[in-house]
Amino acid sequence: MTTQSPANDRSRTRLPARTVWLYGLGQASEGIKNYAFTTFLLFYYTSVIGLSGSYTGAALMVALMFDAVTDPLVAVLSDRTRSRWGRRHPYMIASALPLGVCFYLTFAPPHDLGAALGIRREWALFGWLVCFAVLTRGAMTLFHVPHMALGAELTDNFDERTRVVMARSLSATIATAISVTGYYVLVAGMQTPEFADGRLNPAPYVVYAGIFGMAITLSVLLSSWGTRDRIALLAEPDDTDDEPIASALNRDVREALSIRSFRSLFFGFSLCFLAWGVTNALGAHNALYFWHVTIEQQGLWGLFVLIGIIFGMGFWRRVAERTDKKPTFLMGMGWFIAFAAGPPLAKVAGAFPAESSPLYVPLFVLTGFMFSFGISSSMVVVGSMMADITDEDDLLHRRRREGIFFGALSFAGKAATGLGVVIAGTVYDAVGLYRGLDPAIADPAIATRLGLVTGLVLLGLTGASLFFFLGYDLTRERQAEIQRRLQARAS
Repeated sequence: MTTQSPANDRSRTRLPARTVWLYGLGQASEGIKNYAFTTFLLFYYTSVIGLSGSYTGAALMVALMFDAVTDPLVAVLSDRTRSRWGRRHPYMIASALPLGVCFYLTFAPPHDLGAALGIRREWALFGWLVCFAVLTRGAMTLFHVPHMALGAELTDNFDERTRVVMARSLSATIATAISVTGYYVLVAGMQTPEFADGRLNPAPYVVYAGIFGMAITLSVLLSSWGTRDRIALLAEPDDTDDEPIASALNRDVREALSIRSFRSLFFGFSLCFLAWGVTNALGAHNALYFWHVTIEQQGLWGLFVLIGIIFGMGFWRRVAERTDKKPTFLMGMGWFIAFAAGPPLAKVAGAFPAESSPLYVPLFVLTGFMFSFGISSSMVVVGSMMADITDEDDLLHRRRREGIFFGALSFAGKAATGLGVVIAGTVYDAVGLYRGLDPAIADPAIATRLGLVTGLVLLGLTGASLFFFLGYDLTRERQAEIQRRLQARAS
């Protein structure tokens, strides 16, 4: 059990803008890492350096299994840590350098790695990817779980929590936009006679990882240092909370799963981001082999995806403040389903403009804006909703343990997007793609299978997400009642 500092009336006080934005800046690290891992890590290892989709997917599944252990472990440790830097900041600061370095090395396997180790090149690449994907995701856990929990601790206010989550999501989106721009600039600028299409040249990926690995480290350090003045105002572990880690973890997970809203949010969010992970992981393959667009047109699509997220976050935040968080999520996901699954299925069915039509590229770009506008509703409200659940948990079980809940949320997001890459790797092999395949001479059946599978997978996953999410029952009115009861108990 933890105690609240009486110096901080978190339910009434509006957080300083400096605190909100410096806190949010930390999410830039995950925005960059997630964009690289979910959008082109699969493409890089399969179509660029020649590891099969199945091997790539298996390597990333190993990293995912590692997260299943580290996320809840870091969550419990950060809930129970006592230091002059508080519960969260020691882990955040410790993660900074390993995270940037391991991110870079993930994209920098030595060219002669197999020969140096005396094993097949494919096995060497598999081992390299397993090693540095695990280390990168582990270092991200060390930062991300305490960082998310810190966001819930900053305020108890129903709408202020949405403001904090929006700052976090907006920072990730802006960082992603910068990294997207950097990726396309590097790819377009490093075309060579050997690689007429820069997307198939390994060099830009290594340079990208070096530049943005440093950016990841910097964002973590700035966010950790910039929020240190809040440490004295946050909850501390109870002196009597000396239960063994394994026992505490088992109890925390069991009690968390007993809360209906947590179960609904966890499973609904997982399926939502599994769909997002599949979309991103197959994005480069779809652009090249299904939509048949140039690198410049793909870059424009990516830009409008990010613009859609930015516009969507502002829109859905206002919707959430005027209505409630659950209907905001449901409306946004309906929008996402229509514009993520609809266009590829429409093209397969012959209902999309022909590739020779002047409307083809503008509509292709517009689909990116529209589906990202919808998915941004989850980026605005899901973290805020999880913060509300920590209050319900406090009322039911008399414990402040934001770490375990946000550890679950972190794992759900990483597991879903990571599993999305695994699914995408299986699809890559199943539809008949292989390294160096020229889209100009590829069998049209490959494109048809790729578009059909993409659309149907997204339709099924997002539909299941909405089904689970209907069970979430923390409304604005119920949350206000929980806050009143907590205040009455504390007085």
